[in-house]
Amino acid sequence: MSTDAASVRTAAPGTLPYDDSPTLDATNIARTESLVKRYMWTSTLFLVIAGALGLVLRQSQADIVRVDDNLWYALMTAHGLGAFVAWAGFFLMGAMYWILMRLGIPLRTYILAEIAYWTMVLGTLGIVWTTLISGFGASWVALYPLPFHSAGEWSDTATGLFSFAVLLAGVSIITWSLALLVAVTGPAIGSASNNIFYRLLIALGFSKLWPSKFKHTNGRMTPYPVIPITVVAVNMLTMTLPFAVLLVFMIIESIDGSFTTDPQLAKNLLWAFGHPVVYLLLFPCVAALYYFIPRFARRELVSGRIVVVVWAIALVSNSFLWAHHMYLDYPDSGPQQILNFVHEPVTFAIVLASAVSIYALSATILRSDFHWTAASKFLIAGMAGWLTAGFQGVINADIQFDEMLHNTLWIVGHFHHMALLGLGMILMGVFYAVLPMISHRPLYSEKLADIHLWGMLIGGYGWVIAWLIPGLEGAPRRFAILPEEWDFWTQVSIPFIIVMTVAILVGLYNYVRTATNSPWAPDAEPQIS
Repeated sequence: MSTDAASVRTAAPGTLPYDDSPTLDATNIARTESLVKRYMWTSTLFLVIAGALGLVLRQSQADIVRVDDNLWYALMTAHGLGAFVAWAGFFLMGAMYWILMRLGIPLRTYILAEIAYWTMVLGTLGIVWTTLISGFGASWVALYPLPFHSAGEWSDTATGLFSFAVLLAGVSIITWSLALLVAVTGPAIGSASNNIFYRLLIALGFSKLWPSKFKHTNGRMTPYPVIPITVVAVNMLTMTLPFAVLLVFMIIESIDGSFTTDPQLAKNLLWAFGHPVVYLLLFPCVAALYYFIPRFARRELVSGRIVVVVWAIALVSNSFLWAHHMYLDYPDSGPQQILNFVHEPVTFAIVLASAVSIYALSATILRSDFHWTAASKFLIAGMAGWLTAGFQGVINADIQFDEMLHNTLWIVGHFHHMALLGLGMILMGVFYAVLPMISHRPLYSEKLADIHLWGMLIGGYGWVIAWLIPGLEGAPRRFAILPEEWDFWTQVSIPFIIVMTVAILVGLYNYVRTATNSPWAPDAEPQIS
């Protein structure tokens, strides 16, 4: 596809301003598009469900229509897993298949992708059942042994079924990771060696560091988006396993109450997965930015070897991050303090991949002939949210600061800031970019997309700030009924939540009309080369 401005203006609807995709097999395109559609639309349905639960939670805290305390905690459990994993994580799982296909690295085994799809769907339905029907309300983290001390609000059977449902979601993540690794270490990567570890290092971009040692046979260096995709696949494959072990332990205990687990071991097994799973969102979002931003800027990613280095650091450090969720579990002196001493700098090290990526992406946009569309606006807004929420994350990594704010609404505000206004905005931008291409239709309305964007920004930041400020003042998190002194901020958040909800509904309408009712333009043509 030509990259000059004239050709961009007359390009068929749904095309990217700049595209260097290799020639792709039509059968693979059709099969991948069908798979990606299922992932994206199913995850969007989960967004609607999880978002509705979030509305109920916040309005109850504002004392508009108060819900039963245990129901509140059950809704919080379903909302947390539904919004983070079943919507955002699940959507991005499908998006990575599409990006790899566009880079000329197709899936080599669709059965793993199908297993990943169905286990996530079944796991999510199981989570909804055990929380909303069986009343399980121990939070999505389900800190052991709380799930087995419910004060009669739910049964051990419900705990076992919830654990099994979450285990299914874990199986989805594991099989997805395997599907990605099989793809990026396959023939399409162009490795000069058949050794699996050599191919893995090629996929991690080592040929950019040592081209004489790591060679490609196809004359093409590893595309930049492949690097974070490979990193997240390795991380999630390895770091989901400890949590899976804990879930198996909990299933056994729900059957045989004499079987117990050490609470401190359980907490380590939980957080060995609980923080790396954050990067189930972040790393695929970075891969998407690496793919789309250069195409909207009509130029190659402004980057260099340092990108490979920081992703290698991220691969290692992301495997040792869990203890920063446990700063308060250990004394200020003694042998256990060593764990805190190690994990604080390791936490800071993970920031390098974000910092270098934001710099590279910003440099790519700077002085470029950037193409502003619904998709690119959301991507840029998401980058801004990623940056501002990232500053909060750096602060949170400091042990002294964490001691003051660990169990406050500041953490809730930070988490939602990053998950929705950072990564969620990027995700929505990906949907705006990909949907016209897999639907072979132009976007229904750029104006509706603008309403969606500004409603998200105004409503979202007002909503988040109403958590951050009381959090700084010590407002506690995970309280169904907050102390009265925090009612003002809870009530202030409601109008912003309404604005954001309306914006999301407008966006959903735009998505649906694009996929179903938007007519072909006279000059439209299939856009995948």
